[in-house]
Amino acid sequence: MRTAFMLMVLVFAMTWSYSSTQPTDPQACIRELKGTSSICRHSIFHLQFHEIKKNCCGTIAIVSDLCWPIIFPNQPYVRFFLKGICVWKK
Repeated sequence: MRTAFMLMVLVFAMTWSYSSTQPTDPQACIRELKGTSSICRHSIFHLQFHEIKKNCCGTIAIVSDLCWPIIFPNQPYVRFFLKGICVWKK
């Protein structure tokens, strides 16, 4: 349990973005995810973290940190969970 907590803190620190600006094209954020397989999209959009496979992590890594608040406006910590899962699956 402590290891999982430390891993999440590490991922949070690695992905923290100081910029508060939003991307100029919010549709570009959605397009980044639409280029993936339907299984990855379903797992990400429906927040089914247990179904995220290693091949989805490439997509999660290329999505800008500024896009995650646009994709999930009411869930600001989703990017940390997704990136933490990908760190765990490597």
